[in-house]
Amino acid sequence: MKRSSGKHKVRVWVFRTVLLLGMLAVLFAKPSSPTAGNASETATITNYEASMVLSKNGDLSTEEVITTDLPPNKHGIFRIFDTADPRRDNVEHPVTIDSISRDGLPEPYTIIGGATGTKTARIGDADVILDPSEYTYQIKSSTTGALEPGKKGETLWWWDVVGQGWQMPMQAVSISAELPTKPDKAECVQGKDTPCTASIEGTSLRIQTGPLEPFTAVTVRVSFPSNALPAPAAGSNDASPVAPIILLSLLTGLLAAGLAFSFIYRTRETEPGFPVLFEPPEGIFPALGVRILNEKHSYEAVQATLFDLAARGLLELTGDDDTWIVTLIGDPAMIPQWPAETAMLLALGLKSQGDSFDTSKAETAGKLIFEARKAVQSGVDTAAKPYLTPSRPGRIGSYLGWMAFFGSLYLIGRYLFGNDQSAHWPLLSALGVFAFIALGMMFDAGVRTKRTEAGRDVWSRVGGFDRFLSTDSSESRFEAAEHLDWYPRYLPWAVALGSADAWAQRYQAQGLETPAVPWVMWAGTSPNFSMTNMNASFNSAIAGASAAYAASQSSSSSDGGGGFSGGSGGGGGGGGSW
Repeated sequence: MKRSSGKHKVRVWVFRTVLLLGMLAVLFAKPSSPTAGNASETATITNYEASMVLSKNGDLSTEEVITTDLPPNKHGIFRIFDTADPRRDNVEHPVTIDSISRDGLPEPYTIIGGATGTKTARIGDADVILDPSEYTYQIKSSTTGALEPGKKGETLWWWDVVGQGWQMPMQAVSISAELPTKPDKAECVQGKDTPCTASIEGTSLRIQTGPLEPFTAVTVRVSFPSNALPAPAAGSNDASPVAPIILLSLLTGLLAAGLAFSFIYRTRETEPGFPVLFEPPEGIFPALGVRILNEKHSYEAVQATLFDLAARGLLELTGDDDTWIVTLIGDPAMIPQWPAETAMLLALGLKSQGDSFDTSKAETAGKLIFEARKAVQSGVDTAAKPYLTPSRPGRIGSYLGWMAFFGSLYLIGRYLFGNDQSAHWPLLSALGVFAFIALGMMFDAGVRTKRTEAGRDVWSRVGGFDRFLSTDSSESRFEAAEHLDWYPRYLPWAVALGSADAWAQRYQAQGLETPAVPWVMWAGTSPNFSMTNMNASFNSAIAGASAAYAASQSSSSSDGGGGFSGGSGGGGGGGGSW
C-alpha cells in the first residue's frame, strides 16, 4: 500500500520549494553587505579625512584621520577592511596595518574574526571605557593590487575611498590621493548613484563631500592612458575560474543524489499481494492494523478504537447537533481489551461502569483527547513490535536529510544575510541535492521501520481487507442485503483505514441505507441522519475539541566602461563603535 498521503506530499513539496527558492536566491541574488547594519550605533564621525598614495604597480598606502564623537559606555571603534576584489576572482587586497593611534598616542587594537573577504581591527581596550567625548583616531595601512585593466585597454583605479560598511554617519568627508601618473578621467559617485565631484590637478585627486548617512559609500573610478602604467593583474573575470567550481558542484551534487537514492532504495519494501479479503486479520485491532499497513499511525486511531470498543459492548455513543458523549456501559474487567485500549479509556477518565466523556469543542475535552491519542499511539507501538522492526538505513537517512536541509538553510542564510560573500557552492550543492531528494522519506515515518515476516502477512491481509471495504472489485461476491450485520462490525476498521465513506457507499450503491449501528444513539434534529453523517459529526467533535486544546497551547558590475554605482569599488570596508 502507498505510504504517502496528500498531506505528506504537500509538506514535502513545501519544504522542497523553500529549499529550491533559497538556492536560486544564492544563484541570482547579491550577498548582503559584508558590514551589516548596527541598529544600535550611537557614535558619529564628525570629520573623516583620508590621504592616499597610489604607486605604479598598484600598491596603495592610506592614512585615515577619523574624528569620532563617542557616547557613554564605549571602548573605542573598529575598522573593517575589505580584502576581496569585487571584479577579479583570483585577486585579493591583503591589508597591512602599519599603526593606529588615538589623539596622537598609540592605541591598542586586536584583529578579530569577520566576514569572508574582510579583515577587522577592534581598536581600544576592553578593560577601559572612554569618557563621552570627541576622539581622533589615526590609522595607517597599506594594500596591493589596487589597479586593474579596463575593457578598452586603459588602466583603472576603481576604489571605494569611503567604504559602504561605515555604521556611523559622517558629517564631513575629505579625500586626497596622489596618483602615479596624470589620468584621462576621474569619476565619483556617492551612495548608490548620486554624482560627486572628483577634482584633478596634475596627479593629485581631491574629493570633498558629506554629510553621509550610515552605509553610504564614496566610489571613484580613475582612468589612466593605455601603456602609461605597467599592466595590472587581469584576474579572472571570465568563466574560467568558475568552471572548476561548477564542475565540483556538479560532482558533489551527483554524489549526494546517489547517496540519497541509495537510502531510499534500501528503505523500500516489495509490496505483497493484496487479495480481496472479506474480514480483517484475526488478533489485530484496527489502530494496530493501520500501523502495520502504512507504518504510521491512523489519523482516526482514537475514533476507531472507541468504535471498536463500542462494537464489543463496552461503550455507548450518544450524539446530538452539538456534542457526543461516550459512556462506559460495560464492565472493563469482563471485556478483554488491548493495553492500548485500556490506556486510552483511562486517559479519557473512563474507569468504571457508568463513567462518561463529553466530546464538546472545549479545551478540557481537547486535552483529554490529546492524552488519549498519545496513549493509543504508545500502546500501538508496543503491540507492533513483533511486526515492525527499526530500519537503520531509514533512520540514518532521515537524520542525514534533516542535517542536510538545515545545513543548506544555514549556508543560504549566511550568504544572503550573514556577511558571508562566498556561496560555498560545492558544499551547498551536496547538502541541497541530498535534502531535496531525501525530503520524501524524511516526512515518511514508514522509512524508519521495516516489516518482519509476520508483519508482511498482516500487511497483505489488512491491505486486502481495505480493498474490500473501499472498492467494488468484488461487487459480484458481495450482496449488501445479505450482510447488513457487516456494516457496524467493520465500521471501526473503515474509520481507522479512512474508508468510512467508501464503506457506506458499498451499501448505498446497491440501493440500501446504511444499517443502524446498535451502539450509537442519535438525538439530533436531522430527520435523515445517516451513519456517514454520524461518523463525520463524531470526527468533527473530536477535531473541534483537539483544536480548542491546541489553540490554548499555543555584487557589483564587471563592466569597465559606462556608468558605475556606489560601493562597487575595491577597498572600502567600514566600521563602527564598540
